[in-house]
Amino acid sequence: MPRDDDALTAPQIALFRAWIAEGAKFDGPDRKATLKSLLGPRVHPSAPVAYRIPVPVLALALAPGGKEVAVGGYHEVTVWDTATGRLVRRLGFLPQRIQALAFNHDGSELLVGGGTPGDYGELALVDFAGGKTRRVLDTFDDIVLSVGFRHDGQRIAAGSADQTARVYAASDGRRLWSNKLHSDWVTGVSFSADARFLASSSKDKTVKIYEAETGALFTTYNGHNQMLGKYAGQNPVYNVKFTAEPAVACSAGRGQWIQIWEPEKARDENGTAADMENRFAKKSHARFIEHGFREEVFGLMVRGGQAFAASADGMVKQFDLAALKEVRAYAGHRDWVYALDAEPAANRLATGAYDGEVRIWDTTNGACLAIFKAAPGYAEKVK
Repeated sequence: MPRDDDALTAPQIALFRAWIAEGAKFDGPDRKATLKSLLGPRVHPSAPVAYRIPVPVLALALAPGGKEVAVGGYHEVTVWDTATGRLVRRLGFLPQRIQALAFNHDGSELLVGGGTPGDYGELALVDFAGGKTRRVLDTFDDIVLSVGFRHDGQRIAAGSADQTARVYAASDGRRLWSNKLHSDWVTGVSFSADARFLASSSKDKTVKIYEAETGALFTTYNGHNQMLGKYAGQNPVYNVKFTAEPAVACSAGRGQWIQIWEPEKARDENGTAADMENRFAKKSHARFIEHGFREEVFGLMVRGGQAFAASADGMVKQFDLAALKEVRAYAGHRDWVYALDAEPAANRLATGAYDGEVRIWDTTNGACLAIFKAAPGYAEKVK
């Protein structure tokens, strides 16, 4: 067992017999957990010494201060100098695909989410300077797509293609709660500025809002299911971010707009089954930015009253959340842009595309400061 594999040894058979004779009692932590999730973290191989071809950049994060950028690679995270595009170091022995990255408040730890699509997901904390994995917080039944710290660094959130959203204590890695309320991939997670809420976006076209400490569902935002003028509804949501205001969120995905909304008002508009007719008559409180991209929005970052969005059409744009207007467009990528991060204090924006290219931008004037392929070995050859 399994078929065509090596037969069980005599001691293994004896162990099974003894367990059955004792009543075959379950002694795991969770009766509802899948067998895969009980097997623990996997041991990952080292990354290739040199890349034959660049891998898609699906995640990146600017270190506090903006001098370095961490970029997801193949079984590793690579770290690059943002001024020169020079490789600084490599953080290895990580999951095959790195899908999400986030720094803690002082940049000493890097939260890494990834795995193997359809097979395995992992959430880990890595020592950014030393490169060692300090702790694997959890494993998932599918790849981890989104991660984030609460602003005070005391809580960690993750969302996975296995449809779960989870929250952990950063101090010891304890899982505080896990919910599987979405019917499709959880594509984004974000804590509210007042630490009250956690939001999770999904391909199922909704954003769920939870009480952050307990995991209790507060409400569901359904704005991406609605028609907006000439634009059709029924759009998957690929990212959600809370603003610096205590209870204001931004979300985007397929569709021609970035939506700005408030959980409290969203719950009021949802109402109950008793007021269904009145509910359909209510006008949504949400505000909208018509972003002008030709394709879906994959990346979304909100910092300092500005929203930065990245699209499958290769464009990146900056918007003013108060004025609901475009501030600047960042053009130059020739492939889908999946990842971006901004560091307002340093006036830096980093973007990463499917073709492996990373670009560093000056947010004061839109100038491109550095361009490089985030592929050790390969990058050196093309210089």
